[in-house]
Amino acid sequence: MEKNSNILLILLVFVVFYLLATLQSILIPLTLALLFALMFQPLIIFLDKKRVPGALIVPILSILTLTAIFVVINIVVSSVSQIFSAKDFFAERFSYKMTLLIDMIESHTQSPLNIKSIVEQALTHFDTSLISSTAGSIVGRLSSFAGSFVMFSIYFIVLLSGMANYKRYLIHVGGKKSAKLLISNYETIQKSIFSYLTIKTFIGLATATLIGIVLTMFGIKFALLFAFLTFLLNFIPTFGSIAAAFPPIIMAIIQYDTFTKPIAIMIILLALQLTMGNFVEPKLLGNRLRLNTVTVIFGLVFWGYLWGIPGMILSVPLMVVLKLTFEYIPSTRIFARLMSYPEKKKIKIDPPDPDDREISFSSIISDIKKRAEKMSAGFEKTEESENKKQ
Repeated sequence: MEKNSNILLILLVFVVFYLLATLQSILIPLTLALLFALMFQPLIIFLDKKRVPGALIVPILSILTLTAIFVVINIVVSSVSQIFSAKDFFAERFSYKMTLLIDMIESHTQSPLNIKSIVEQALTHFDTSLISSTAGSIVGRLSSFAGSFVMFSIYFIVLLSGMANYKRYLIHVGGKKSAKLLISNYETIQKSIFSYLTIKTFIGLATATLIGIVLTMFGIKFALLFAFLTFLLNFIPTFGSIAAAFPPIIMAIIQYDTFTKPIAIMIILLALQLTMGNFVEPKLLGNRLRLNTVTVIFGLVFWGYLWGIPGMILSVPLMVVLKLTFEYIPSTRIFARLMSYPEKKKIKIDPPDPDDREISFSSIISDIKKRAEKMSAGFEKTEESENKKQ
């Protein structure tokens, strides 16, 4: 019976993975809408307590949020289209500047390797077709997202309208007996996701604003697009902030005749990303999430494989939800502990049991002596008892 249940569990896991990959066009807008609704839930509850009519709260928040998303999508699509239209110029300039860079490196280092020929062979593959395919892929993804924007809007409005009455719904789902535990678990997950998203959004906006100002001061083209990419890629853990620095650096190399300003831009951007990612963000987040590095990287790879770039962006919130779900199921708490890391406070360890001390030859001899003494004492007591009876 137990073997059959294990087989069914394995089959269920494969079915879930298959459905996640197959239904991604439905599940990605639903997940995004749920995260957006969770971010607005505290505001909705606050306005509801102030007796603001729900007929005003939901339409106003929905219109403002959806309008902002629609405007951002249009700006990104138009910027990518401009880059696509100037692909020949960018490809030519990039090849020319890379050749100059290799000549400068070889003249200063006198490298025995023929770096120039290697790079020239690599640059033959970096032609307009590569830019066309990349830009076309980006535009295609944005178009598909724009196509699912209607589905996201429907999900978002429906979820937003029910956020104020979540306790009533959870009582209806779990019943009166388990309603308290269900509400507590939901509120814990909601607070964790809300704190992560708000802090991550604040860090992303601050980083994108600073990088946008720097790029504007240096006169880099498409500074607004690069700032938005910085904001978006900062949601991807570990690698997103580093990847966000490369597009503006490449644009600086293409745009300027010398390498002084591109190097300065590279140093400033990397310094900003490292400062915000390694100092400011950990201070603000603290130990709220408590996901270890292995879990973060595994979630990044797993959700990225299933859902692509949207999966990478959503990986940490989804892993947090999974960890918190494991914590409240007794049989899966070990998985929650595997996903987290030990607390920094000192852990009291019970004193060792004397029966579990280290085994050695001397300890065996002493045990034999003690047992022999006990046996002899027992024999003496039996002999005394027999003599008394006689």
